[in-house]
Amino acid sequence: MKKFERLRHIRYFSHSLRTLPKQYSSADTNRLSLVHFCVQSLDILGCLPVDTDDELICGTAGEDVYVNRGEIVEWIYGLGTVPTVRSVDGDATAGCVGGGFKGSNYLGPIMSNDDADNNNDDQSSSRHPYDHSHIAMTYVALCTLQSLGDDLSRIDKHAILSTLQGLQKQNGSFVALSPTSTEYDVADEVEAEDDCDLRFMYAAIAVWYILTSNDDDDDNVNNTTTNDYINIESATQYILSCKSYEGALGLTPGREGHGGSTFCGIASLYLLGVLDDVMSREELRGWKDELIYWCVMRQKSLMKKVVDDDGGTTNNNNGYVKEEEEQPAGMEGRPNKKEDTCYSYWIGGTLHLLSSSHLMDGWALREYVLLCQSPYGGFGKVVGAMPDLLHSFYSMAWLTLSKENGCCENEEEADDDDDAVYESEVRSQVRESIGKLSKLDCALGMCAKRTR
Repeated sequence: MKKFERLRHIRYFSHSLRTLPKQYSSADTNRLSLVHFCVQSLDILGCLPVDTDDELICGTAGEDVYVNRGEIVEWIYGLGTVPTVRSVDGDATAGCVGGGFKGSNYLGPIMSNDDADNNNDDQSSSRHPYDHSHIAMTYVALCTLQSLGDDLSRIDKHAILSTLQGLQKQNGSFVALSPTSTEYDVADEVEAEDDCDLRFMYAAIAVWYILTSNDDDDDNVNNTTTNDYINIESATQYILSCKSYEGALGLTPGREGHGGSTFCGIASLYLLGVLDDVMSREELRGWKDELIYWCVMRQKSLMKKVVDDDGGTTNNNNGYVKEEEEQPAGMEGRPNKKEDTCYSYWIGGTLHLLSSSHLMDGWALREYVLLCQSPYGGFGKVVGAMPDLLHSFYSMAWLTLSKENGCCENEEEADDDDDAVYESEVRSQVRESIGKLSKLDCALGMCAKRTR
C-alpha cells in the first residue's frame, strides 16, 4: 500500500510559494489562487502556527522550509481593490461597486489612498480599466487570510457585500467581474452566460458566508441585514435550474452534469442554509437519491493488466472479480471520462455534504490519490502525471476529508517493520471516520480543522 509522504509535500508547497516553473506564467493573473493552494495545503500539513501573534515565522519543517506569514498577509491586502460608492438620490450608503480582490499585482496605475479618501464617480476615469475585483479571487483571498490567522478586521465588509449584491442577476446567478464604474448595470449583461455559472455562484455565497456568519457588529455591514445582500430564493432557484436529467448539476442550465459544478451547487445550498429544505421538497422527491447515485457511480477502478496465454496483455476492469475488490478506484468528473484526483474532493465532498460518504469506497479512493503522489512532492492529475498545485491541493483536501492517517504526521512515525498492522489501522480509520470532519469546512473548501 502507498504511504503518505508528508515532508516531500511540505517542501513542494513551501518551495512553490517562493518560485514556480515557467509553465505557470500563463496563470499570473490568478496568482492569488496559486498562493491559496499552497497556504491551505501547508495548513492541512500542520505547518502554519497556532499562535498567530508571530508575524514572521509561519512554521518550519526542517531547515529548508520557511514561510513568512506577514509578507503573505500584506501582499494579499495589497491586492484589494478600492470600491467606488454608488450614490442613489444622494444616498451614499446605497452600495458600492468594485469591492473585493484581484488575482495579482500586474496592473497599474492603481488609485492612491488619497484618491480613495475622495471616493466619487469621477475617480473611475483615473483607474485602470482592468483594475476590478473578481468573485473567485475575493473568495481565495478571504480563505487564505483566515488560514494565516488574520481576523479580517481590515476588510471593508460592506463594500464587498454590496458589490456582491450588485453583481447578482435577476435569475439568481452572479457576474464574476466587478466593474470600476457606477454606471454599470448587471441587468444589461444578459448574454454573459459563461461568466455567470455555478463556480461564481459558489464563490459569491462563500464570500457572503465568511463575511456575515460571525459578524456581530451591525456597523460593519452598514446596518443591512445579511440576507439583504443576496437574494437567497433566486440563487436557490438558479442552482436548481442547473439540474441535469442525470440528477447532477451542470455549470449553467441545460449543460451536462459535472462533478465540479455539482459540488459548487450543493455547497452553495448548504452555506445558504437551505440544503435540507430543498432536498425535502415534494416537487424534488427522488432527486437526492438520483444525485447520490450519480456521485457514487463516478468511482471507477483502475484498469488491471492481465497476461494472455500468448504473452500479450489486456486491460481488465471487472470490478466484480473478488481479487480486484481492493483495487484503487478514482473519481471521474463525468461519465466515460478518465479518473482525476481533483474529483476525489469535489464528488467526495458532495457525498459528505449529503451525509452519504459511506456509500463510496473511501479506502480505494485513498489508494488512487496516493498512487498519483509524485516523488517530488505534490500530486498529479492522473497516475504518472507531473504534480501541479490545483490537483495537489484537492488531493490534500480529500485526504483530510477522509482523515488520512499521517496527513499531519511525519511518515517516519509509521511502523515500517509491520506494514500489515499499519495497513489495517489506516483501512479502519478511513472507512470509519470520513463523516467526522465538519461539513462547514468541506463546504467552504477549507479542509484544515483550524480554519472553521
